Amino acid sequence: MHGPGTHDLFRYPALRPGVEIQPQDGGVALLYREQSCDLQVADEGRLQLLALLDDLQRAPASMSALRAAHPELAGTIPGLLEELDRLGLVTEASFELPDDALSGCEFNTRLRNLAQRAMRKRGHSRLYGMLSDGSAPRNVLIGYALEYYYLVRAAPGLIASALSHADSRQNQRSIQRFLVSELDHDQMLAESLASVDMEVEGLDHLQPLPSTFALCAALGVFARQHLLSFKSVLFLFEMPGDEFNRALVRCCERAGLDKGFWEPLLRHAYLNDTLGHDDITSELLQDISAISREELLVVEKNLVLTIETMALQDEEIVDYYSRPDALMPRLYL
Repeated sequence: MHGPGTHDLFRYPALRPGVEIQPQDGGVALLYREQSCDLQVADEGRLQLLALLDDLQRAPASMSALRAAHPELAGTIPGLLEELDRLGLVTEASFELPDDALSGCEFNTRLRNLAQRAMRKRGHSRLYGMLSDGSAPRNVLIGYALEYYYLVRAAPGLIASALSHADSRQNQRSIQRFLVSELDHDQMLAESLASVDMEVEGLDHLQPLPSTFALCAALGVFARQHLLSFKSVLFLFEMPGDEFNRALVRCCERAGLDKGFWEPLLRHAYLNDTLGHDDITSELLQDISAISREELLVVEKNLVLTIETMALQDEEIVDYYSRPDALMPRLYL
């Protein structure tokens, strides 16, 4: 059993852009950058070869169409393409997208719908429920700020990891802007924690809850190993939460936490809203022409896993910081 030849792998073979065809005595020369390829042919066959090369350069056609258009060279076309491909002078001119492939814009819409369904299935978070009815104790509110602070502090390093893997100039610029917009936001949240007598310097040694660490670790892995997943889950961390923020303020005031605590939290959320961070995923996906079914399934799995981890984080914040012996903050020196 013989494997397919190189020529069998081309649907619409074409000369690579930049290849020059130069007729000469005794044949044809192909010039490309610093290399040349001389095709020797008898004078009576040179015009036929030039016509074939012209078709490969100007109007790429299928293999069967090339054989039909140049019957006198039909038997030599496969061998010619083998040699041209070996020299890097031929490429595929047309790529057929799978029927189930989605564009980046279509994929973004699908992701938003999936996220809404997954969140509805989870129901309201326990933390949000306690904020809404005003039952969240002081330590849980401070604990929420501590975990929020850790995420925000880690964000620039996670975004920077993705920057080195940007797959287009447009994406590179978008990630750069996103990175710059997240710099030093942890200092804003440190003001909130300082208002409840926490030593800001000690927060450099803050140990997050397992779910908070898992969220950061997942983003780090996506940024380095699966950029499409990184792009696709970012909007989950930037979604506007007006109702949540209003409930947070009411609960803080009821728990005796003044404006010095909750105002920096709201200021950070307001900055994210005004900078349009909730659109970062759509911005990063819009220049993708096709996403395969296999990639779609991987990303959807990672999206739902991220939502599940965020829900677990809410539970852990309530469970841990409600304990009378909970460390505030969790420092391990």
